[in-house]
Amino acid sequence: MEKKEKTEQGAPERSPVAGGMNKGMVINVVLFLGLVVLYGLHFMESPVGEERDAVEMPGVERKIDEATHVIAYVNNEILMEQYLRAVEMRDEFEAEQRQLETDLERRQHTFQNDVERFQQQIQAGTIDMEEAQLMEQELMQRQQDLMQLNETYMDRLARKERELNEELLERISDFLERYNRDKGYDFILGYSRGGGILFADQAYDVTAEVLDQLNYEYEQTQ
Repeated sequence: MEKKEKTEQGAPERSPVAGGMNKGMVINVVLFLGLVVLYGLHFMESPVGEERDAVEMPGVERKIDEATHVIAYVNNEILMEQYLRAVEMRDEFEAEQRQLETDLERRQHTFQNDVERFQQQIQAGTIDMEEAQLMEQELMQRQQDLMQLNETYMDRLARKERELNEELLERISDFLERYNRDKGYDFILGYSRGGGILFADQAYDVTAEVLDQLNYEYEQTQ
C-alpha cells in the first residue's frame, strides 16, 4: 500500500460523555462511546546528509521544518459499532445493567408497598405508638440499605465498564502494532466526530481494512 503524507493539527481530546440509568439507579456510565485509539510509533529520521544550523533554526522550529510523517486514521464510531468483540462487550454490559436495574426496582417496589401499608395502619389506628416507632425505624433502615445498594451497583457497573474498555483498548493497540509492521505509519489516529481531530481526509482512512482484519482475527479465536 502506498504511504500517504499528511500533517494534521487538532484540538485536545475530549473525555467521553456518560449516559444515565432510568428510574431508581442513576448510573452515569456508557460503554465504549468516544474511545480514542491514538498510536504513535516513531518519528522519521531526517534525510541523510541534510544538516541544519541549530543557531539559525533551534528546537521546535527545526523539528517542524524537518518533520515528514506518514499518518492514517481509524473511525472510532464505525469501529465500535462493527467490531465483533466490541459489540459482544456492549451486549454483556447492558445485560448486567438491566439485571441490576430489575433487582433494585423490585426491592424499591416492595419497600414502597410496605411504606404505604404502614401509613394506612397509622391512619386507621391499628397499631400502637411503640409498634409504630419500631416499624418506622425499620423502614428508615431499609431506605438507607437501598441507597447503599444503589451505590454498590453503580460502582459495580463502573468497574465492569472500566475493565471492558481496558481489554478493548489492549486488543486494538496490540493489533495496530502488528498491523503497522507492514504499513510503516508514524501515527494511526482515532477519529470521531466532535473529537480532537476536527477534520480528516478520507484518503487516510484505514477503518475498513483494520475492521476486516480485527473481525477476522476474533472469529478465528471463537
